[in-house]
Amino acid sequence: MDAIETEPVDELLPRFWPPVLEQGRVADRAFATAYAALPDRNRAWIKTGLAALYAALGGPMPLAVGHERVCGHDLSLATRETPLDFVLVACGPGFASPARLMAAVLPALCARVPEVAAVRVGGAWPKPLLTTLELCGIESAFRLGARAFVGLGKELAGLGRGAIVVLDGLAAPATGPAGPHVFHAQVAGRVGIFPEADTPFDWDALAFAQPDLTLCVHGGPAPDQAPFVAAAGTLADAAGLGYDAVYVGDAKAEAALAVARLSLGPGRETLWLWPQLGPEVFRRRHWQARVHAR
Repeated sequence: MDAIETEPVDELLPRFWPPVLEQGRVADRAFATAYAALPDRNRAWIKTGLAALYAALGGPMPLAVGHERVCGHDLSLATRETPLDFVLVACGPGFASPARLMAAVLPALCARVPEVAAVRVGGAWPKPLLTTLELCGIESAFRLGARAFVGLGKELAGLGRGAIVVLDGLAAPATGPAGPHVFHAQVAGRVGIFPEADTPFDWDALAFAQPDLTLCVHGGPAPDQAPFVAAAGTLADAAGLGYDAVYVGDAKAEAALAVARLSLGPGRETLWLWPQLGPEVFRRRHWQARVHAR
């Protein structure tokens, strides 16, 4: 893995994030180098997954939404919904999936959170992940040691209302009652693939999107290299295998709903969705109750 360059902190430049993060800020030129080093085909895979994810999430939400309704007992109830102040997406040194990274970042952007950043804990950023952040529009990426990450919750508590999204293989920092809310977006590490002759999958795209998972191919020839492995059994047998997702053709799409929380078809090799991370979780709601005037 190539080392990713960090840039020195400019004390005269106002920064939102705390100094412990800013000291490990990834330099702009590192983003540019990563983007240029990635082949066109790989960047196209990221863009395809990003476009599908953007459509699945419904695009950007309104910056603020207000509702008022008249309830029983002379009660008038008003609500106002606004974005959180910040979201930090954190991953450990073994995390390598462009698809799962964008699925953690884009919901916060669609929620219109003004400050969204990513931090790599205990390792360097791989070029495909930096390119993914670049294509998502994330300008702030950091590197941080594991010990410093443990105490990061206290540093973030003074930034307002926010959230930390913790990706695979990483323990969440202690946040306390005043700290940011923590969301866990983690997988067990295995997905099932059930190819059909008339709806083949793009093996190269799958390997690029999920290089850190074990891709178990059932009932068909599998590429003879990691992360693919041949597996026995039908889709009906897969319900007890604990797959995080299944990839199936159109003929098996309905049956796949009972097997895993996420089912993806051919052409969606670079898409991922975290069911618990819709844009709505990165918004805050204010309530106002008063007596309704007759």
